[in-house]
Amino acid sequence: MSKPTLATIALSGCEGCHVSLLDSHEGLLDVLALVDLVHSPFSGEAEIPSQVDVVMVEGAIANEEDRRRAEAARKAATIVVAVGSCAVLGGIGGLRNLSRLSDVKKAAFGADSKSSRLPVLEDRVRPVSDVILVDMSVPGCAPETGQIVEALLAAVNNTPYNPPRRNLCDECHREKRAMLEHSQEFVSDGVFALMELETIDPVICLLEQGVLCMGPMTREGCGAKCTAANVPCRGCAGPSRLEFEQGGKTIDALAAVLPAGALMYMEDLIGTGYRFSLPVSVFPTIFDHEGGDDV
Repeated sequence: MSKPTLATIALSGCEGCHVSLLDSHEGLLDVLALVDLVHSPFSGEAEIPSQVDVVMVEGAIANEEDRRRAEAARKAATIVVAVGSCAVLGGIGGLRNLSRLSDVKKAAFGADSKSSRLPVLEDRVRPVSDVILVDMSVPGCAPETGQIVEALLAAVNNTPYNPPRRNLCDECHREKRAMLEHSQEFVSDGVFALMELETIDPVICLLEQGVLCMGPMTREGCGAKCTAANVPCRGCAGPSRLEFEQGGKTIDALAAVLPAGALMYMEDLIGTGYRFSLPVSVFPTIFDHEGGDDV
């Protein structure tokens, strides 16, 4: 009997999710034992086959070519798996939605911003699910290799894939002390950037030290690698539930443990709270229209 077919494509992004898949080592062999890999960014073929059982899509929809390739993948595939925060949430590149497209092109390409050699950019960056139906989603930047393999095996076997549902604090090794005590006072009387502190305790919760951390509103599953390295979570896996407004919910939650006013003076509050999820948030997008004004 012929094996199910698998194709992978990379849209606008860094292709780090494909690197993560390659890093699965023996796990990749488990996938390849069950499927025929018929297309990938490493295979050299320009177009996806006309029929394929499972397509893994990495990257966001940022230009017309991304849209065309995503639609071709959906037409060809029985199951589409969106992998990585760019594909699922719009990703870090989605921060360009804060600027007019004309300004983005001018800043990036200068005098060549109207060149026909450049890809035609969409008016905004979108997650893949804004353009095509997505059957499974694996957020993360990049997702853990085991999560990618688990999702692909579930897709190939036509079984459910259940991503982690708790927040990152549940798997973070750091001790929560003051935050677990009932008090009307803030846990910390200030909010600090990493470079403002002479030392950071590697054991105590970063929030209790006044360091803004996205852990309370970020999906678990990465093993809390950043906080283990003594730096705060930046929310790359998106909210634990996609209906949550990650940035707004984080500010709301942290106002109970950090001075609310100090939060507003952070260097880049939007770039922290919405670094990976701006395109799926309610935050307004700035468009160009025929009059050239912001909308």
